[in-house]
Amino acid sequence: MLQGVTQLMEAARELLSVVMASHWLLLILFLAAAIDAVLPVIPSEGLVVTAGMAAAAGHQNLLLVIVLAMLGSVIGECVCYFLGRGSGPALRRWMRRRDARQAMYDKVSHALHTRGGLILMTVRYIPGARMVATLTAGATAYSFRKFVLFTAAGVTVAYTYVALLGYLGGDAFAHDSLKALGFSLSLAFVIGLLIETTRRIVLRRKAKVAAG
Repeated sequence: MLQGVTQLMEAARELLSVVMASHWLLLILFLAAAIDAVLPVIPSEGLVVTAGMAAAAGHQNLLLVIVLAMLGSVIGECVCYFLGRGSGPALRRWMRRRDARQAMYDKVSHALHTRGGLILMTVRYIPGARMVATLTAGATAYSFRKFVLFTAAGVTVAYTYVALLGYLGGDAFAHDSLKALGFSLSLAFVIGLLIETTRRIVLRRKAKVAAG
């Protein structure tokens, strides 16, 4: 049993090393970031972490990793924006079928048109919220120029952070890619947990102040 686990881990290390050194990694990263923005089923952040590790090992260029991930994500989110714009009436009708959906749509719409820059830059840190925000931005005819500007700023910050996590992990465990990946993902999880916990605490305090 133990031998089987050891062999599996060695195979995973070899596969990870091959992926990190592959010339196709950056293209796959670009496509994954674009698809993830429209259909959040591909964990593009994990690929960015891997690419960051590859940069630490000298296989990839860290700046190129960040730029390609950013471009892919911006393109994907622009597609989502235009999907929202093209299906605006249908989207609004679908939202009206349930009070909860309508309330969310109204809330996001109001937030976009009052503090859109902040929303578009930070929404990607809230699970499932990015797609709602981009669709709503299109459906409510939010300025496309502003949308691209704030989205680009947001994804640049996000992917720089994720790529640096991978780079730090790859640098700390230069001779063991599997440990480097585990370290980077664990660090990302801890930081994400801290951010989400802080966000919820702030929201609760605001709710108490509003109620009191």
